[in-house]
Amino acid sequence: MDSFQVKYSNGKTSRLYSAELVFLSHALSIKYADENNITQIINWDIDKITPKKYGASFEPKLTYGDFPFETIEVDADFFKHMQTFYPELKFGNKTNQLIQNKTWKTIIISLILVGIFSAAMYLYVIPELADKAAQAVPIEYEMELGEKIYHQNMLPFTKDSIKTELMTDYFNNLGIESPYNLTITVVDNSMVNAFAMPGGYIVIFTGLIDKMDHHEELAGVLAHEYAHIHYRHSLRSMARSLANYALISLVIGDVSGLAGVIVENADFIMSMKYSREMEVQADDYAYQLLHNEGINPKGMIWLFETLNALQEDSKIQIELPEFMSSHPETMKRIEAMKQKAEEKKFKALNNDRLETIWGQLKK
Repeated sequence: MDSFQVKYSNGKTSRLYSAELVFLSHALSIKYADENNITQIINWDIDKITPKKYGASFEPKLTYGDFPFETIEVDADFFKHMQTFYPELKFGNKTNQLIQNKTWKTIIISLILVGIFSAAMYLYVIPELADKAAQAVPIEYEMELGEKIYHQNMLPFTKDSIKTELMTDYFNNLGIESPYNLTITVVDNSMVNAFAMPGGYIVIFTGLIDKMDHHEELAGVLAHEYAHIHYRHSLRSMARSLANYALISLVIGDVSGLAGVIVENADFIMSMKYSREMEVQADDYAYQLLHNEGINPKGMIWLFETLNALQEDSKIQIELPEFMSSHPETMKRIEAMKQKAEEKKFKALNNDRLETIWGQLKK
């Protein structure tokens, strides 16, 4: 007859009794001395015994009956002996299977939760943190980063020095005050495009200048692109796209490390698309600036309508500027600016200097 030394609890108190457990044919016999030193013998029907759950596995305990449950604490080898004594019940295998099933179920659920959490961090939390970190970067760091991006991006293009000087003069007469050391560059290329880079860099292609009919359109382009610099849209968009690396680099101040990654993917800045909110913000900034300077703000509307017409002409290959990249929302943005023009009365003033520079740029 196999017997084991166990700890027994009747469930009515927290007291544990030293007990002797014996395997019977269909029951466990538990003998112990109660608090009055009177010998008590309890028999547990095998079919009513359950292992006690704890977390993802099982404690080496058995419980019996209804609440308050009777309990015995056993050693780790107890289940093996129990399986040997009651092979028809295969109690030990069932227990091990329960443990295994419970563990794998927990692992699978945990992996799913970790996956969901990781995806949320990657898609939402980290990009948002990177965006906040980008906004907190000192201007001198942003200018250092922008300089590296600018020189790398300009490698494939030919700069039009004369028109660059004229464009810089035009921009300086728009009345924009900026903490950045702004660099305006005109690229000799038929591509219809313009874009801004972090740290105060604006690039305009001669192909875009050629499509304009009014200098107010140019004023709208420059004001819109500067708005992206003013609100740090380029830096923030890059930080979001390169969220994990950018966040670490920006937090520890390793601007050169971030610049290295961006420079290796120099064409990224040209293909970067701003969010709809950023585009609307830049539209509003540009419209208000033109309005304040006495420049007809309808110039932005004229430009958008011209570019839309060019795009609809299948015979003309056109690559729209980045501020036109949010189709089909462009028409909505045009309508919004038309509404502004109706609501806010303005008086267009003659600006001989801007008109003169514009005439020279169009030669």
